[in-house]
Amino acid sequence: IIKTAKKHNIIFAPIKMSKNIKKQLPAWHNIGAPQNTYHKSKNKCLQETHNVQNIKNLIKCRKRLTRLSGDPLHVPRKTCACSDCKRDKNKGCKNPHYCAQIANEILSKLAPKFNTKSKPKKDDLSLTHHRKEKNNQAHERRTGELLFDPSITIRSNVSEGFRIFTNPEHISLTPAHRLQTPIR
Repeated sequence: IIKTAKKHNIIFAPIKMSKNIKKQLPAWHNIGAPQNTYHKSKNKCLQETHNVQNIKNLIKCRKRLTRLSGDPLHVPRKTCACSDCKRDKNKGCKNPHYCAQIANEILSKLAPKFNTKSKPKKDDLSLTHHRKEKNNQAHERRTGELLFDPSITIRSNVSEGFRIFTNPEHISLTPAHRLQTPIR
């Protein structure tokens, strides 16, 4: 399978992704991360002790750095006694705050297309809720017109982002958007 994928240039090249899809992407060797983002020694605890596998896990690990969602008792020290740090120490982590900083560093280096904090421009390509309902009704009744949904955002499954016969050198790391909304 891998030989065939390489032969036909099958690569993960999504045009635009929802926040939920971005969270499902792998934390390690993410194609949205520049070279030198990952360091074997720094990432070892995140991988083995914290069991970080995807972007969602990195976000969860980073949360303690923000006062809004983290424990208000968290202090930026190795000896922090907040509930999150205690739990991580019980799992075997020597410095949970440092691991949270490493997770934050990795997340901050992700390209805009892969970063959960970046919000792509609203391009009004998706159908309205009312139009989607009309499409569902027409589809169920097998009568009426179906309106084409021009949305380019991947929302349901990561597998929708794979492309065939694609030149890896021409993949953009910024989300696609319509330059200007047409005037009606």
